[in-house]
Amino acid sequence: MPEVLSALNSSITELAVRPSGKEIRLLAYVHLRNIYGCTGAGRVARQLTEHLERCSGVNLRVLADPGDYVRIIPLVGDPWNRFQYSFFESETSRQQAKWFLFDRPRAEKYWPEAQIIFCTSESYVPTKKARLVVTLHDAAYFEADAHKRDQSFSRQRLKWRLLYGKLARKVDMFHTVSQFSADRLTHFFPDIRSRLKVVPNAVTPHFFEPVTAAGHAYVKELGLDNRPFILVPGGLHYRKNADLILAAWPMLKSRFPDLVIAVVNHSNPHYVERTKWFGEDFRMLGFVPDEGLRSLYSAARVVWFPSRYEGSGLPVVEAMACGAAVVTSRASSLPEVAGDAALLASPAIPEDHVDSLSSLLEDDRLRLELANRGKLRASLFTWQASANQLKGQFDLLV
Repeated sequence: MPEVLSALNSSITELAVRPSGKEIRLLAYVHLRNIYGCTGAGRVARQLTEHLERCSGVNLRVLADPGDYVRIIPLVGDPWNRFQYSFFESETSRQQAKWFLFDRPRAEKYWPEAQIIFCTSESYVPTKKARLVVTLHDAAYFEADAHKRDQSFSRQRLKWRLLYGKLARKVDMFHTVSQFSADRLTHFFPDIRSRLKVVPNAVTPHFFEPVTAAGHAYVKELGLDNRPFILVPGGLHYRKNADLILAAWPMLKSRFPDLVIAVVNHSNPHYVERTKWFGEDFRMLGFVPDEGLRSLYSAARVVWFPSRYEGSGLPVVEAMACGAAVVTSRASSLPEVAGDAALLASPAIPEDHVDSLSSLLEDDRLRLELANRGKLRASLFTWQASANQLKGQFDLLV
């Protein structure tokens, strides 16, 4: 492993070309395994890192697992194959345990000149003099009903409580993605209030672009080009309100016999099994790459995201950027993100969602009006604006 680290560090450093002048030296800790084929937190980490690197006055280096680098970077390509890297020696989980338990090795070992250490998701890297910044997406594991209470939940909540407790003692600045998340995080961890800054998530640029011929062909291959369909982009999970979706679907199908529902992203096997009762008009598409996802957003009659709890709700603004009309829940951060550009329904009442969806399926004028408002709304959420805002917060720390 030391030889691999040395070779990687040497070859990658040769690729780096940096502008002259005063810069913030930013070491971003990124879980590379999460940035390829990514949704949610992985998408946020990827986009923030890419756009921070474009900010004026940022000299960025990525702290990463060398094994992940070898596997992932050839898949994601530019600009990740141009970044500077520093590598730790242990596999990610072991390295995180060492940092948490022993506060060693410190970040300066990987880049002595680093001024800001930025953990792009909930992680801890000890520092000596550099300032530590950590992204916290939400407080879901501390809430009463955001997750199903089972043994897995209890283990994860304990892990999160230990991690967040340490972060509350060590971190110089926290970044979170919505005012809702900020309010809930400070409810559970009031000591971090003065260090918590809200910088919103945004829309990956290609969701604003027209659908390609390959994208249209993908929708046709699925048999959805000539059928009205509702797109559910969050998969089927307790947190994504799968029980409400399954309860609402028979009501929708009785009103609109030709309607199809298409669910994308990974789903809990328990819910997947239950969908088999609904037949071929309930489509489980699994993970869909962004090119296909953009095509589905654009072709869907309505995009439905009835989640129980979200720190941000990226699918809402992604769908809006693609010109889709959206129905989402009146819950957590979703009204904050959707503004007046989506229909909001109670997360606890299936009939409320059925009525909102029906109104858009029946009224072309309303659907078009909502889609137009959504495009304007989505244009407010760009990753470069978010990166610039975050960089401004970094400036105040050094």
